[in-house]
Amino acid sequence: MRIKCITLKVDNSQIPLIYQNYTGYLEIGSEFWVFGIRFYKCITYFCIFDGHHLIEVPSDFFEIVDNKVSNEWTIKIMGNGGVSLWPELFYVDMFLENFGEREVLERKAFEPLKARIEANL
Repeated sequence: MRIKCITLKVDNSQIPLIYQNYTGYLEIGSEFWVFGIRFYKCITYFCIFDGHHLIEVPSDFFEIVDNKVSNEWTIKIMGNGGVSLWPELFYVDMFLENFGEREVLERKAFEPLKARIEANL
C-alpha cells in the first residue's frame, strides 16, 4: 500500500492536538509505503518509515496511491481497545521501541521486511 501526503495540517477534533500539524515532518506530495495500519478511538493511523523512524500518522494527511495491502500484515486487537494490522515483527516485544532507539538487531530485522513490502508482495 502506498500513500501520498496531501496536507500538513488538519482540523479534526477527534485527532489529538499533537497529531494535527506535521509541518517540518512531512512534505506535501511525498509518497510513503505503509508498513501497518492502526485503528484507535475512531482514528485510522498509517505507519510509515521516513528513512529514520517508523511513525504513525493519521490517515487524514494522505490519499491512497496504491491500495494493495501487504501480505505481511496480521490483525490483532490491542489491550487498549485498538485494532492493528501490522507485520508480525512489529508485535515482537520491544521491537518498535528498540527500532526507535536505532538498535542494530531491530534495524537488521526490518530491512528484509521493508524490501518485501516495497516490492508490494
